[in-house]
Parts: sequence; structure tokens; C-alpha cells
Amino acid sequence: MHYVIIGNGVAGINAANQLRKRDETSSITIISKESDHFFSRTALMYVLCGQMSPSDVEPYPRDHYQRMNFTRVRDEVVALSPSETSLKLSSGETIQYDRLLIASGSMARSAGWPGEELDGVGNFVTWQNLEWLTEKSRTAKKAVVVGGGLIGIEVAETLLAAGIEVTFLIREKWFWPIAMDQNEGLMIIDHMRHHGCNVRLQTEVKKIISQEEKVTGVEIGDGEIVDCDIVVATIGVVPQTGWLVESGIELDKSGGIVVGDHLETNLPNIWAAGDCTSVVWFNGIRRPEQLWYTSRDQGRIVGLNMSGDKRVYKRSTFYNSAKLFDIEYTTAGYVNFNFEGEQNWYHREPDTNRTTRITYLPDGSVTGFNMLGRRWDHRILVDWVDEKRQLDWVLQNLHIANFDEEFFPSFKIDTQALKSGVV
Repeated sequence: MHYVIIGNGVAGINAANQLRKRDETSSITIISKESDHFFSRTALMYVLCGQMSPSDVEPYPRDHYQRMNFTRVRDEVVALSPSETSLKLSSGETIQYDRLLIASGSMARSAGWPGEELDGVGNFVTWQNLEWLTEKSRTAKKAVVVGGGLIGIEVAETLLAAGIEVTFLIREKWFWPIAMDQNEGLMIIDHMRHHGCNVRLQTEVKKIISQEEKVTGVEIGDGEIVDCDIVVATIGVVPQTGWLVESGIELDKSGGIVVGDHLETNLPNIWAAGDCTSVVWFNGIRRPEQLWYTSRDQGRIVGLNMSGDKRVYKRSTFYNSAKLFDIEYTTAGYVNFNFEGEQNWYHREPDTNRTTRITYLPDGSVTGFNMLGRRWDHRILVDWVDEKRQLDWVLQNLHIANFDEEFFPSFKIDTQALKSGVV
């Protein structure tokens, strides 16, 4: 049996590990154009700012592939022929498979700006993007970061720490509206400005300005030119599946690979996992998940299924965490999903950047949490969502999930204020 895995990311390596545990003798080949070693993509910013070395973000020892008897191919897959059970590589080589996993991940979304192809314009998704930005940040004086999401704020923070003047262009009315409400998003904007970041809201890029093939600025919607040496576009990612369009693999409208309950595709002996995979969400919508831990979970399950199991992939209740400059962020459950009758309980601790937002339904059952400025145990918050705990009960017990009391006063709700509706 020859298992072939396209992609060396968290989904691909977890699938390979599972396959080897179940099958000690079959051949397992991992194809990746990006890297020789699996690395934690969420830690790229720490390599960029010098806090970690490249080897620090590799969860496994470098002899892991040898010990697991994986064959590594550093190349790009450019075509799939299901009828011949073969893959064509950019080098011209052909690889045969018996069972195939496509875990090709995401790629940066193209902005389509004139001048986007210039050397001073790039993204921050891949290892090659990290190498590009590391090199450019050594000499850059001014940078423009475009896109108001998690990767954008990480890049802005890192470049500011390197002494580079940063202008952060966001087309929406506040930061990260898919995750934040207006109160939260504007608070983060104020905090970024306090740290010296020039944030411009409701601003669209028209084109990149250059002189002698070097970036000199960005023209925005009103015709103003923002001077810069580099432009980092962080406007989202799309499934890296363009090479599959003629293959017969079913894709959704975003380019995600459509899979069934067992992460199988519409073609025999081919599975998909990770960012490139379109799965059914809790509300019946089909789309890619594009989260580190869901890719990990999909990789583990698909590895079992490729070796003969029939494990159903069902995503657990949503959670995530990040750091927005020095503000902790924890989310759990389903916020900003606009359930019918959904309401928000919101509290900002006076004179701080610590906020609590809890979404709940008309019957009082809590559906989600968005927390800024404190550290929270997402496992407890997820349990409360799954248990459909009532808002009043959650508010009385919320301190149980807070675990940063060595930094801040204990989290408490004034019960008298709560009864009177003033919090």
C-alpha cells in the first residue's frame, strides 16, 4: 500500500502519524513545496520578531520523518489524474498512489491591485513569506499593512517592534468585524494607536505606487498617497486547490474540496483535510474551517479512515485564542452568528482594556463568549455553551473560568448592580 499526502502542515503530519501507528509496513510519502519539516504556522510572527528560531517552531525532532519511515518529496503537485491514480509534479516527475490525502492548505487571497506583483509587496502566510518579510524588514523604514484581521495585527505589531513606521489600512468601520463587535473593535484600534500604529479605517487600496520597480507608496480611495517601502497584504486566505479544477474533484464556490462525513471526496481512494477542505458547519453551511486545531483534528481522523476506519468528523464547539498586541483574546461558542433573538451582555471594566461579552438567546441560554484583556479557560466556557447554561448562572460563576488572578484583581460581578441592570 502506498499512501501519498499532499501537504506538510498540521493536517498532513497528523494524518501521516496516524497512518504509521496503524500500518508499520506500508509506504507513506509526504509532498510539500514549502518546507522540509512540519512547523507551527501560528508561531511565524515569533520567528519574524526574533523571539524564536526556525527550529523552535518545529514540534517534532528533525529525525521524525526518518524514524517514522516517511518519504519526503520537496516539490509542487500541479495535476491529479484519478483514472491513472497519479500525481504530476512541477519537476515533471509522476508519483503513483493507492490512497491519497489532499491537505494542501491555504494561500493568500489575491487583492488584484495594480502593482501587486512588485517585489516590495507580499503576504504573511507561508514560510517563504516569512523569509521575504524578514529580509525586507531589515531595510524598510515605512510599511503599509492592509487587512483588519488577526494576521494583519500580528504583522503590524512585529514591524512596529522592529522600529518601522506602520500604517494599518482597514476597509471596515472597526477592527476584525467577523470576530469583534463595534465596542471591542474600536477599543483594539485605540490600543494600536496608543502603541504608535497609524490605523486608517474605511480605507480601500486603489494601487501600489512604484519608482524603478521599487515600492514607494500606496494610493488609497480618495487619491491620497501613503508613503511606504513595503506593503503586506493580509486580506484573508483561500483554499490552495486551483490545480484541481480539471481533476474531477468536487469543489465548493470558495475552492474548498467538498467532503463527506468521513472526509472522503467524491472520487475513490481520495480524502481531504485541513484548510483546503469544505465541511458542513453546525448551522448547515458548508465551507472551509481554516483553524489550526480543526486541521489537527481532521488530520487525525482522516488518517484513521484512510487505514480502514469509518470515523465521522464532527467539529466541536468553536473556540480560539490570540494576543492582540498585549491584549489577551479568548472566544468560545458562537458569537456574531446572529441567531434569531440573540442578545449581548457586555461589560468593560472601568479604565481598562478588559471586556466581557456574552451572547444569549431569549430563553436565557448562553451561546458564546468574547473576552478581551484577561486569560480564560476556554474548556470551561465551551462546556457552559454545550450545557446551555443560563446567563444569570454564568455571570455568577464566571470567575471560575478566569485564571490570571496573579496579574489582575479577581473577576467579580457586582450582584446588586446586576440586579439593577447597571454593570
